[in-house]
Amino acid sequence: MPLLIRVQTRIGQSRVSVEASDSLQTLAEGVSKALPELPPFKLSRDPGHKDFLGPANATIAELRLQHGDRIFAQIDPQAAEAAAAGGPAAMDTPAATQTRIVGYSLSGAQVEEVVDAPSPVKLKAESKKDVVLDEVDEILSKLDGQEKLASAVKHGFGDQGLETMAVEPYDEQLLKEKDIKLMSFNAYLRKLKSVAGGGKFSELKRHDFGSYGESGGKGGQEKGWGNRTVSMNRLPKPMTLNRQKYRHVDRVEIESHEIFDKFLDAWRDTGGMRYGYLYGTYEQDVNVPLGIKSVVKAIYEPPQDCAADGVNMLDDPNGELVDAIAKQLGLRKVGWIFIDLEMMAEDSTKYVWSRRPDTYFLRSNECVIAARLQNMNPSPCRECDDGEFGSKFVTVVVTGNQQNELDYVAYQVSQQGMDLEKAEGILEWTSKSECCRVCLPSQDRYVPAIFYQDVSEFGNKTTHSAQPYFPVDYLVVSVNGPTFPQESNPLFNSSFPIENRITSPQSMHSLRTHLNRPENKPFKPTGQLKCLSDFHLIVYLAVNHQSILPIDDGAQGLKAMCEIVGARDWQRASEFMQSGSWLSLIQVVGASSDGDGAAAAGGFGEFGAGSGPVAPPNRAGSRPGTAAGSEAGAGRAGGPSYEAEADQLALMGFDKERAREMLVIVQGNVNLALDMLSSE
Repeated sequence: MPLLIRVQTRIGQSRVSVEASDSLQTLAEGVSKALPELPPFKLSRDPGHKDFLGPANATIAELRLQHGDRIFAQIDPQAAEAAAAGGPAAMDTPAATQTRIVGYSLSGAQVEEVVDAPSPVKLKAESKKDVVLDEVDEILSKLDGQEKLASAVKHGFGDQGLETMAVEPYDEQLLKEKDIKLMSFNAYLRKLKSVAGGGKFSELKRHDFGSYGESGGKGGQEKGWGNRTVSMNRLPKPMTLNRQKYRHVDRVEIESHEIFDKFLDAWRDTGGMRYGYLYGTYEQDVNVPLGIKSVVKAIYEPPQDCAADGVNMLDDPNGELVDAIAKQLGLRKVGWIFIDLEMMAEDSTKYVWSRRPDTYFLRSNECVIAARLQNMNPSPCRECDDGEFGSKFVTVVVTGNQQNELDYVAYQVSQQGMDLEKAEGILEWTSKSECCRVCLPSQDRYVPAIFYQDVSEFGNKTTHSAQPYFPVDYLVVSVNGPTFPQESNPLFNSSFPIENRITSPQSMHSLRTHLNRPENKPFKPTGQLKCLSDFHLIVYLAVNHQSILPIDDGAQGLKAMCEIVGARDWQRASEFMQSGSWLSLIQVVGASSDGDGAAAAGGFGEFGAGSGPVAPPNRAGSRPGTAAGSEAGAGRAGGPSYEAEADQLALMGFDKERAREMLVIVQGNVNLALDMLSSE
């Protein structure tokens, strides 16, 4: 017996006759035949389209549709674009943009309304599990983060009251005890998913302002306004700026004072502002429930024009190469730092306190730049529809504090600030350092109403329009630090000149000087590792000597060098400095020292890069070729044999022949030979 199914659509109702054994696809084809102008659609049981029918091969009986039932067709805008472009269109694919004439303007021109215009296509993960979180987020996601309050009342043995139980990481009393003003982002997610967050959390969403140049700024197909209007449900919604209650990074830690001091040397030498990018790692901050700290291990200074009152950020042709080198070292770009110091006129040892609560913490242009950098370095997030939310990228400012002393503070830009910056043509910086500007609507950009809330002198909340200006502090989130570890064991040393500095440029001479430093001598157990463990040296070699040390060579190139430095493997460092690539580099450096006094005096010191070529080592496992190595050969040919010293070391349990070799290398210094033999 045939069944009559009523299908309600936006362009009318259709009655389709089907059998109980027919599939849902057959029903959809019947609807398409009855309404050929209907775009691709989806079928659902309810008008709100919450209960879709499917799959397409399911029978009418399996779907429990009966004679006279009414179902609804939803026109989905995305696949009609593919259909209009010649792509396949199916029942479960989105539909195209629909337009209809709504009347005429006062001038007599015909006006059309865009109905169901598609939103910009978002990059959505097929599954939340496909989003690869940062390693620290993976670790924190497996922790409960609960802690006991320090003020909890202790009962007798075996007794436990509610006040002694562990509380959640977002508990206000716990944060107050730890003097934490803003909870961590992972604690904020726990709160949203809990009863305290309302129990209705589905996913995080950013404010969608649409794309610049599209009709209405969101979802239109025509450029500008023209004679088209946009349906109200497609316009970007208003925004109220609120002070963010969480932060993605809770503390910034600089691994060594030397990193910071070397960066300040540029200001000490020139008096100009300067900026650099922070490279490091993200680790768990045990002082904050489910907290994250950014550990800075190096500062890279890109090309820039510096002045006393500003910096011109130039294009960096080596930026991607530096990021690749950092990745091989196990590092990533975690933030940026800039110097803004002004000495007081009456005392050159004091600094002006310019960034304070009654002025600004970040200038408007600095805030816009920070927001842009954060958008360029987003944080993976499984709770957001497109797999990214917020950023762990931090901003560090070197400035004067309230006591007119040199200080350094860290900030981030809020998620709302990132959304405003990402929406091209809305947020601008101004000559007023404490204010940002919201642009007026234009032909290419619809700007929704933007507000911010303040507290009046009577303690009442008041709402103000953010157009045209609003305080930049509404976009700024404070971050603890930077701090320094109590026991420092830095990954890098800083003996090689820093890139892009006029006062101390990098050159072959500076490379020769670095390799000739006493602490980098190859006969010391850790000398080779110290010689290689310099971030600026590795960047210099990557930029200037890739032909000798290929960046992707895991045996003798920069990749192997980065792995050695990242693992702090001094034994592999010794083997690396015996490789053909490294010896070729030494030979090139030695050949470039023509006319140099150091070359004439034995050349390249301990690394043997004098005027002549460098010979490869005689046997596997031997030390790198050195200037002292030639003296060792002379000793075996009739020079000093150090027989008594060798006997002394042999009495200590060392091999006599090996001890004699070490003594020849160190020219009879028993203590150094003992160190070398002990380290083997």
